[in-house]
Amino acid sequence: MRLLACLFLLHLAAVPIFAQGRIAGTVRDAATGEPLIGVNLIVVGTTSGAATDADGRYVIENLRPGEYAVKVSYIGFETKLFTGIQVRDGRTTPLDVTLQEAVLSTEEEIVIVGEKPLLDVEQSTSAYTIGRDQLDAAPLRNVQEAVATQAGVLQDPTGLYIRGGRAYETGFIVDGVSAKDPLAGTGFGLDIGSNAFSEVEVTTGGLGAEVGDATSGVVSVETQTGGDTFAGFFSHKRDHLGFNDEAASNFNEEIYEFNLGGPIVRGKLRFFVSGQVQLSDGFTRHVATPRQVRSSLVDTDFFSPRTGNRWNGLAKLTYDLRPGMRVQASYQRSLTINQNTRMLQVTGNEAVIQPGFQYAFILQPDNANTYAHDNIIAYARWSHVLNERSFYDVQLSRLFTKLRADANGRRWRPENVSTELDPESIVTYPANLFVDENGDPIDPNALFVLPGPGLINNGGIATRFHDHFAEEITLRATYTRFSTDKNNRLNVGLEAKFNDYQWIDVIRPWVGAPIGGDEGTRTGRLGESADIWRVRPRRGALFGTYQLRYRGLIANAGLRFEYWAPGRYVDRLVDDPLAPILDGVRQAYKNETVKLLGLRYKFRLLPKVRVSFPIQENRVLFFNYGHSTKLPHPTFVYTGLDPFFQDRSFFADLGNPNLDPEVDISYELGLRNQFSQNDVLNLTFFWRDKFDFITVENVVVKDPTGRDVTRAFRVNGDFARVRGVEVSYLKRIGDWFQGQLSGSFSRATGLSSTNNDALQDFLANGDIENTFETPLAWDRPLDLKASVTFTHERDRPLLGIPGLNRFRVYLASTFRSGQRYTPAVFRGREVNPFTGEADWRPVYEIVSDPEKRFSEVGEPWWWFDLNLQRSVALAGTDLVFSLEITNLFNQQNSVIINPVTGKAYPDVDPETTDFTQLRDNPDFDVPAGTRDPRYEDPETSGLPPFNPARFLPQRHIMLGVSFRF
Repeated sequence: MRLLACLFLLHLAAVPIFAQGRIAGTVRDAATGEPLIGVNLIVVGTTSGAATDADGRYVIENLRPGEYAVKVSYIGFETKLFTGIQVRDGRTTPLDVTLQEAVLSTEEEIVIVGEKPLLDVEQSTSAYTIGRDQLDAAPLRNVQEAVATQAGVLQDPTGLYIRGGRAYETGFIVDGVSAKDPLAGTGFGLDIGSNAFSEVEVTTGGLGAEVGDATSGVVSVETQTGGDTFAGFFSHKRDHLGFNDEAASNFNEEIYEFNLGGPIVRGKLRFFVSGQVQLSDGFTRHVATPRQVRSSLVDTDFFSPRTGNRWNGLAKLTYDLRPGMRVQASYQRSLTINQNTRMLQVTGNEAVIQPGFQYAFILQPDNANTYAHDNIIAYARWSHVLNERSFYDVQLSRLFTKLRADANGRRWRPENVSTELDPESIVTYPANLFVDENGDPIDPNALFVLPGPGLINNGGIATRFHDHFAEEITLRATYTRFSTDKNNRLNVGLEAKFNDYQWIDVIRPWVGAPIGGDEGTRTGRLGESADIWRVRPRRGALFGTYQLRYRGLIANAGLRFEYWAPGRYVDRLVDDPLAPILDGVRQAYKNETVKLLGLRYKFRLLPKVRVSFPIQENRVLFFNYGHSTKLPHPTFVYTGLDPFFQDRSFFADLGNPNLDPEVDISYELGLRNQFSQNDVLNLTFFWRDKFDFITVENVVVKDPTGRDVTRAFRVNGDFARVRGVEVSYLKRIGDWFQGQLSGSFSRATGLSSTNNDALQDFLANGDIENTFETPLAWDRPLDLKASVTFTHERDRPLLGIPGLNRFRVYLASTFRSGQRYTPAVFRGREVNPFTGEADWRPVYEIVSDPEKRFSEVGEPWWWFDLNLQRSVALAGTDLVFSLEITNLFNQQNSVIINPVTGKAYPDVDPETTDFTQLRDNPDFDVPAGTRDPRYEDPETSGLPPFNPARFLPQRHIMLGVSFRF
């Protein structure tokens, strides 16, 4: 901090002195022409400003030569922003303003005169807004893809990571409503198509007091609203064109999108509807038979004709009762059905660096898990402007989300077990004999056969059945009041959430079912392990922020007071001596909670400070400091507490009713340089300290029979930290070029990457030793992004070349550090079964030293995306043809790292490759536990290394046509 301050002071001292200029003019009422007295004028990004006198005149003195934006505001009138105002040395730049009367808007609308600024140089948060034009230009499918184009955001097949945080730490908000499924663990619930977006705002630093249950960043989506004229959109894109069925770039994908908006009662009642359907077999192109998946959550197969299926729709009504009084209602729904295990990241115990493709079931994809996610958001909002200085907003919303995982639509449990259901790899007829290169057996007196393929081939089915729903009713109200000159603002609010969660999770549900018929042997077990509960927690907050603006300084002081009650389920069991709860936990829960209105609550106070101030014209320094929390996953709290329903599996989970939220304390220091309205450079340093992360301890409790059993018990014990720097440069040239270049370098370290790292240590070593701070699995130190958009929206062809008119080209590239992994070391070679010499398969073992966990970085990722659009006038509207190519140069980027080589297993055809010729090639060495196709023998085990998801998707080409009216 001191070093940065010194550097800034030295920079200022080195700045040469220029002659000064000024801006002067008058401000008048647009309707009457009368001068307006006391109008506030601010030169954005400076300490300069003025107010009009009795004649409506003003003068802003002592401005260095350059380009500025001037903001004009007055109570009862519209706010205007004039951009591109040129000030020259020793001269006066005239700027006369007329203002229309306007009712104060709850959305703080600003009329922009000139080019829209690339960025609000005065903002104290690290927030980026992706507008409709940018969404149309890029080849985007959903919210996550739009967000991933911004600095500080990483997306890979395992999730979305903002500034080194875990995937579930990001908040997702749609029209002011939290869209997260609180139980799925993926961080996102409602899935709406990009055609419904009005804009997407990504906040990576400086979260406001109004935001809760998010510690890494917030993605806020505003959907479109119908206007007073009818407007619509339709689009169809596909990659299978009849002649490219076998092409690798064909994922058998097609996308349909539409929206329509307009008046019902002109000037009063407006509507907007939209929908999207995306069907795809994915880049792996391994599909269930007959080319579709099934789910018991949906009665029909209509919604799941492919391996991946996304359906979403939105309907919105807006009614303006009178100026300053509005009612809005919306219903949004999405249904996703696929076989991606990342749909359900239950408690973090899945490997965080593995994609969700079920490779083990590649021979029998119709026996793998299918995931169906049904999500609904409905809300009603009342907005009311009370007077020229204040307004309030009240919203009542309902989020309902339901997710089911089953064995491709099968019943959760068979009526009786008459076949083998456990998925295994077995030897099938005809068996392959184990012989040498001459075809001779190892032992002339005995014949040995090679084992099965390692992939499931016995007709067994997926072992997990899961079903949950979460309902969240939220009442949210805010009140905003401005000072007389509109320089200061107070915002206060409340948020109350009423939740209803039901959780059913069963592993190997056929365990305990009758065997061999209805009269067969049965037990009282509900699967190999099970977790079932229904709870009704409560949570909410009171929050407030006061903004002070003085001579260019903008200070925001915020406070958030949060409360959380686990619910009567926990309160009752804490008092139940039969419940398997440690005595110390019972007492701590009672001591650390406060009983109010029949429930026990915990409270936390979270301060927020954001400051920005100009250190020179169009050069603003900003600083953020804030505390944020994230509630623990409900399974960490409620699992295994019911004394009459106990999981009998070894080292089963046991909930901790006294868990505290995970805490993030963030700091941010940055500098914004606006060289002109078309050139902006940002430099940001950030650091985050994360405390009270959930980890595992082994505890001994008594089961209902009085027997001592060992359980995996969740506690607030882990911590992590993130340090980094981001740089971004935005450039615009006229209406034909817009570019963005950004880069970040960061380090994310902590005690564990998943909530179950300590559990794995216990199962492997019989104890838990998790005291070393190492890189987190998703830590990607270097991330560079660049994108450019060329637009030629003119009838005259560019350079006179026919066809080069009314087109747009979007090109983006990302270069990123590779996947982290724990290295493997060489331990020698196995004994040759033919010769008895130690010259057979090389043995590599993963390093057991905990300090080496995720210490290495794999090969870097690099890819390009291209989108070409060409507009053609047709019947008074535009027909737009598009060509989208992702991974333009078909680069191979390793997702599943071979810890021996630091990159993915080579891309070879296992059907045609003679692997015995590759025995001396170190690029094909694999660690213990992975099948090595170069050394097949009767003791071979593990999965083959040919998982098609070991690379990011290959080149994908889609053609589309769309039109607007």
